[in-house]
Amino acid sequence: MSSLSFSLNLGTLFPVLLAITLVRVLAMLHYASLRRVYPGFRTLMYSALMVFSGVGLLLLRAWAGELPMLVFLSNMAMLVQGALVYHGLGQYGRVPRLRERTRQNCIFIVLVSSLQLADVLIDPNMERRVLVLCAAAMFMSIRIAVELPMRGVRILPGWRIMCFSYLVTAALQVLRAYNVLTIPEFSALTMQTGGVIGVYAILYRIMQGSLELYVVFAMNSAMLEDDLHAATARIEHMAQTDALTGVLNRRGLELLGAEALRTSFLAGDSAAVVMFDLDRFKRVNDTLGHAAGDELLRGVAAMCQGSLREGDVFARYGGEEFVLVAPRTGEREAVLLAERLRVAVESALFPVMAGERVTASFGVASADQGGLEALLQRADAALYAAKESGRNRVELSTGPGLRREAAA
Repeated sequence: MSSLSFSLNLGTLFPVLLAITLVRVLAMLHYASLRRVYPGFRTLMYSALMVFSGVGLLLLRAWAGELPMLVFLSNMAMLVQGALVYHGLGQYGRVPRLRERTRQNCIFIVLVSSLQLADVLIDPNMERRVLVLCAAAMFMSIRIAVELPMRGVRILPGWRIMCFSYLVTAALQVLRAYNVLTIPEFSALTMQTGGVIGVYAILYRIMQGSLELYVVFAMNSAMLEDDLHAATARIEHMAQTDALTGVLNRRGLELLGAEALRTSFLAGDSAAVVMFDLDRFKRVNDTLGHAAGDELLRGVAAMCQGSLREGDVFARYGGEEFVLVAPRTGEREAVLLAERLRVAVESALFPVMAGERVTASFGVASADQGGLEALLQRADAALYAAKESGRNRVELSTGPGLRREAAA
């Protein structure tokens, strides 16, 4: 009976890591070509590219030997990869003062890389070089794992998990440093053959790279979805807003006004609808022009909007006609509210009118049940009565009314 056995070493794992990292870079490039990506995505893609470059340089070192430039570039690639991860995750997490913190990382990398180069050129010592690199990589990993979650403002799917994964990276660097200290006569050959700690470190890097790919896709997709919801809300708001005055339009009134009535009636309260239009508005358009008429409508809408109570729904119903839905408002209170608005319109000095006064007629309807359309019809009938009674007055509806064209 035969047995099957195999061994893992750095010579077999490095090419696997190289291939997986290349696939990760290509996947991120393809994703970025198909949809919008946010700040942090490309930075993390560059970090994967830096892993690919670092592993390639390590393989080249194994083949060409410990050339000073190869040592400098491979060690620097490892540290730059950590700085890019810090910056990319920091962008996604909206970490404050990120540019300053990234600048600190860059200065740190330049100092460590300079020490490594000086070591190779002046007094080569593999054990010292590896220990310095382990300490530097451990520092970068702890900064990612601890500092980013503490300072992050926006938490996206998988973001904290990705940050915390670098705690394991830091622990592996500690174990690697301990391994170096316990191996007598540590050399380049010893580093290339690795050992159990080196094998575990590469295996973990492969798993961490896969996790990073999943997390960066998840974070970017979550931000795309948030932007889609925000854009939908903006479109919905535009569809419910009158372009001229900035208040609700008829569609917005039908949605929000009906909801305000329903809430009031469910709570056992009365609600009221106040409908008004500007008296002799056609004369304004005819004498001063339509631009002046538009300016007057904007001024009246702004004045009324500023006088609303919490929960009131105010809309331009059409032309010079406006509607106010007043939830939790009885008949007497609604009449007083309309009277205050009437006096406010009459007392206001609108610059476009060149000192000429503006008046408005009001119709009020109140109920403790029913729908918005029925109240609008009653308020409209009361408004018609106000027009017929001489304008610039408030009329209360006493019964059902029908829709008609108001007197000019």
